[in-house]
Amino acid sequence: MDSLDNATVVITGASSGMGLATALAFARRGANLVLAARRQTPLERAAQECEALGGRAIAIPTDVADAAGMRELAQRAVTTFGQIDIWINNAGMSLWGPFETIPLESQTRLIEVNLIGVINGCHAAVPHFLQNGGRGMIINMASIGGRVPMPWATTYTASKFAVAGFTDTLRYELATHSAIEVCGVYPAFVDTPTNLHSANYTGRTLRPVPPVVDPKHVAEQIVGLALRPRRAVYVGALHGVVAPFALMPETTGRLVGRLGAQFFLHSGSPAQATDGSLFEPVEEGTGIHGGWGMPERKQAKRTAVAVIVGLAGAWAFAFARRRSATRA
Repeated sequence: MDSLDNATVVITGASSGMGLATALAFARRGANLVLAARRQTPLERAAQECEALGGRAIAIPTDVADAAGMRELAQRAVTTFGQIDIWINNAGMSLWGPFETIPLESQTRLIEVNLIGVINGCHAAVPHFLQNGGRGMIINMASIGGRVPMPWATTYTASKFAVAGFTDTLRYELATHSAIEVCGVYPAFVDTPTNLHSANYTGRTLRPVPPVVDPKHVAEQIVGLALRPRRAVYVGALHGVVAPFALMPETTGRLVGRLGAQFFLHSGSPAQATDGSLFEPVEEGTGIHGGWGMPERKQAKRTAVAVIVGLAGAWAFAFARRRSATRA
C-alpha cells in the first residue's frame, strides 16, 4: 500500500494500550478508523482523538469472542466507509500463575479472546476482501510468547503459539487465490495498562521483564507493516532469547522456568488473585501507557541480566561438550 490516506482500518482492542496507540498512528496518516472494544466510553474518546488528528473514526462496542458481533463490525465498516482495507486483530489479554491453580473457566475464556477472537476477526474480514478483488490486509497481534514458551503463562503461551500458526497458515492459504496479506506482530513486554487488565494468579503484582517496549513504537511498526507488508515483525530486544532456545530448548526452557518462578511467584508485592478484565471490562486503564512495573524495573533489569548470563553460560558449556565429544 503506497498511502494510508483514506484507507479504512478496523482495530480491535482499540480503547487503550497498543490498540489506542495504533489507532492514533493511523489517524495521523489520514486513515478512516473503525474502533472496536468492549468499553464504550473510552472507545468513543479514542474516536474523538483520532478525528482531532485528521482521521475519520467510528466507535463500535464489540466483544471479539462474539462471532456475530464481529461480522456486524465488518458490515458497519463497509456501510460507513465503503470498504475495508486493513483489519487489525489486536484485542487480547494475558493470564499469569501456576497452571493448576488457575480456574479452567478463566483459561477457556483467555483462549476465546486471544485465539477465537482472531479467528472471528479474520472470518469476518476475508469475505469482504475477496469481494473487493481479492485485496486487503490482516494484521494479527501475536507475542514473544508465540515464539518462546513462557512458564507461568502456559495458556497465554498456547494462545499465542496458536495465533502464530494460524497467521502463517492463513497467509499461505490465501496466497494461492488472492493478493490478501496476512501479517503477524510479535511484541515483547509492552508498557500498557495490561497489569490492570490481565488475569493474575501469581499471588504477586505483575511485573514486566525488561527492556519494556513503548506501545507507540509497536504502533509505528504496525503502520510500517501496513505500508510494506511482510510475514512478521518482532518488536523488543527480548527476542534475543529465541536463538538460545532454538539451540538448546531443554536447557533454556528449564532455566527460564526457574528464574520465572522467582520473578513472578516469589518477589514483588503480595496481590490478590484476579481475573482482571477477562469476563467483564475494568474501568481503570484507558491510556496508551500503564507505567507498568516502574518501581521494580531496576530489580527486573538485574533479573534479565542474570537470565542472559545464565543462558550464555549454558550455551558455552553445551558447545564445549559437543566440541569435546566431536574430537573424541
